[in-house]
Amino acid sequence: MQVVRIIIQIAILCLFFEIGKWCTDFFHLPIPGSVIGMLFLFLLLLTGVVKERLLMDGTGFFLRHFSFFFLPLSVSAMVLGPYFIDFGWKLIVIMVISGITGFVATALSAERLIRWKEKRSHDTSH
Repeated sequence: MQVVRIIIQIAILCLFFEIGKWCTDFFHLPIPGSVIGMLFLFLLLLTGVVKERLLMDGTGFFLRHFSFFFLPLSVSAMVLGPYFIDFGWKLIVIMVISGITGFVATALSAERLIRWKEKRSHDTSH
C-alpha cells in the first residue's frame, strides 16, 4: 500500500511539472516549466488548497534518494575533463556561488515557512 501511495504522490508531483511546462509553452515564458510548476505547488501549499501530507511520502522518497539523481551530472562532469582544464577555475567559481546561493535560498525560505506555520498555529490556538 505504501508503494502505491508513493507512486501516486510522485505522479502528482509530475503533474505539477507538466502544468508548469504547459504554462511556459502556452505563455512563452522565459522561465523553466519545472520552476513554474514548483511555484504553483508552493502557492497551493501556502494557501492550504493542497495539504502537505498529500505529498509527504513521495517527496520523502526523492529526498532519501537525492544523491542518486545527481549521479548522471557527476558522470557528465568527468567526461568533460578537457573543459575543466581550460575553464576549471571559472566552473569552480560558478559552482561554489550557485551552490551557496541555492543553500541560502533554501534555508531562508524553509526558515520563513517554519516561522509562518508556527505563528499560524500559535494564532489559531489562542
